Amino acid sequence: MNITPFIYKDIVLQEACWIEGKPYFTRRAIGEFLEYDMSKRDPIGHIIRRNPHINQFSVPVNLTGTDGKKYDQKVYDPIGLQLIIFESRQPKARAYKVAVAHLVYALMNGEIKPSKWSKKDDLVSAARQILSLPEGRKRGSLVKDMACRDGVSIQAAYRRVGKVAGKRLRASVRSDKGSTRYPEDRTRVASYLKEHPGARGLEISQALSGLSVSRSQLEVWTRGGALGLN
Repeated sequence: MNITPFIYKDIVLQEACWIEGKPYFTRRAIGEFLEYDMSKRDPIGHIIRRNPHINQFSVPVNLTGTDGKKYDQKVYDPIGLQLIIFESRQPKARAYKVAVAHLVYALMNGEIKPSKWSKKDDLVSAARQILSLPEGRKRGSLVKDMACRDGVSIQAAYRRVGKVAGKRLRASVRSDKGSTRYPEDRTRVASYLKEHPGARGLEISQALSGLSVSRSQLEVWTRGGALGLN
């Protein structure tokens, strides 16, 4: 299993892997994210030894590092990541804990509510939330989120919302056609196919969340040799 960077908004962890559509993180990635000096000790391992309950949110894997060598180690899911942060005394961890406390307090007081369209294919509620925003980056982010949840391309998501709105929405995305587009998606798909050479469009779209390309384009890539793996 290969390691790749995980990027979500302003959160960046350099060593991550995807298992059944969920990101998992190495101890080194978490330590670097919290800005520990990782050259002399293993601060994340120390936190986990003091709090062994965190291990229930980890899995053992055999990772291929950037040096091409394979390493057996545990990786931690998003819950494990947060539990480790909660036990850290780093400035970045303290800021995170304060932010979470404010979020929970706001939720308890009814100031924020879970998304009404968190369930897959709840198109009407999703469209209402998307259309409540003007055209721009925020609206585009919600459309991309919806595309990820429903397993469709961003263009298809825009078309779905447009049907609810009764008009065509402007989407600043390019066509899925052509083998030279979506370089980040192509890299992720190629990496996945090295580990799962028989995978096809549906399996890949389910395993790799957040892809912008459609399942039909994935089929073209996997069967047509566009990724250079055939």
